[in-house]
Amino acid sequence: ILSFGGAGMGGSWDGLNDCWEHCFGKEEHLAQQLTDIAGAQGFDGIDIDYLYYYEDGQGGSSFGKGAQAQTFLRETTLKLREKLPAGSLVTHSPMDSDLVHGTGYFEVMREVAASVDFIMPQYYNGVTRPNTDGIHGGVFTSALAHLSTLVTEVFGNDPTKVVFGFCISECGGT
Repeated sequence: ILSFGGAGMGGSWDGLNDCWEHCFGKEEHLAQQLTDIAGAQGFDGIDIDYLYYYEDGQGGSSFGKGAQAQTFLRETTLKLREKLPAGSLVTHSPMDSDLVHGTGYFEVMREVAASVDFIMPQYYNGVTRPNTDGIHGGVFTSALAHLSTLVTEVFGNDPTKVVFGFCISECGGT
């Protein structure tokens, strides 16, 4: 799977890099470029590793392009599904905190769930810490409750649509 994005494109935790904003409004072209790269290199699909802002004022930031960001996430996902060959994978790997019920990213995932093969929430640097709190939570949000909400409210009770990934030791600084 070709992963597109990651912390180097800008992270909502620091706001130091806004590379994602260059992609807003260019979903068609981006999806075609990614499809071409994946085809030329023999990848099985594309992972959208979007860790940037998706709501106006998110985290106390001055970000004001929430609607554009959500359109980008939605349209890029749908266009990749349309352009990639049959059997190709379309995935997302956001931070767990971005997939909390009621957030813009959560709502986008609900809208595009049928076009996503699976998501891989980063259960290691957001609102859950299963490696220290266990899956039922403690200091942090229960990872099991978070995962269950995604399975039931986004993916219609299909647990195969959510990959549970976590660190084996404390990863709070990542």
